[in-house]
Amino acid sequence: MAGTGPAIAVEHLTKRFGKLVAVDDLSLRVMPGEIFGILGSNGAGKSTALKVVCGLLRPDRGTVEVAGIDVLRDPVAAKAHIGFLPEAPALYDQLSGKEFLEMIGTLRGMEPERLNRRIRELLEVMELAGSASRNVGTYSRGMRQKLAFASAIIHSPQILVLDEPLSGLDPRFGKLFKLWIREHAGKANAVLMSTHVTANAEQMCDKIIVLDKGRLVAGGSVKEVLQAAGAPNLEDAFVTLVGGKKWAHLPSTPQTP
Repeated sequence: MAGTGPAIAVEHLTKRFGKLVAVDDLSLRVMPGEIFGILGSNGAGKSTALKVVCGLLRPDRGTVEVAGIDVLRDPVAAKAHIGFLPEAPALYDQLSGKEFLEMIGTLRGMEPERLNRRIRELLEVMELAGSASRNVGTYSRGMRQKLAFASAIIHSPQILVLDEPLSGLDPRFGKLFKLWIREHAGKANAVLMSTHVTANAEQMCDKIIVLDKGRLVAGGSVKEVLQAAGAPNLEDAFVTLVGGKKWAHLPSTPQTP
């Protein structure tokens, strides 16, 4: 990423699906070395925003720059800087884990020697070396998530875009993923991730924004968001910011006559 500018710059982003406004006038900036979280309930617009950043969806309004490259004008060049982990990764069940990584690396234009070295490194780190020759269709959910993460970082991208990266992981692998993500950001790379789990955002993110029905309702450091909501922790802040108090109490059960 050239200079000291933002790794990701989103300005006045709006994305509609028919009458539904999925993302409404969203602006954010992610700096190199930063883990930036988008926190929101299911349907808040998190995944849509990430797909626009990655060039997978075209916005109705606004601009997105990745590593100083306009994603709309030059999506191929922008995508070369990005590693994307979707919430539900599409894997090829009939390929082995090694073959799947070979395919992804080849599509990324990696030289064979570098690709083979990178595959060996990632399979070892992800504890998949012993399963590398097995078909992906035989992998557990946690193994599939690790393989998908390996495919997202195989080309050593400057920017990681992660959609609910800890979904479905057991506590041990969840902890490892957090370490890997922090290690990636520690090399002056940028991470933009979505989550609906406040504890993950509080533990991992340098900055966060809170989305509600596509609109930004708060942003800044965790401390700044807590102050804005007048809450002692991020869970309470989130409930306050998205109006959760209206359903905080269950309705009374009608008494049988």
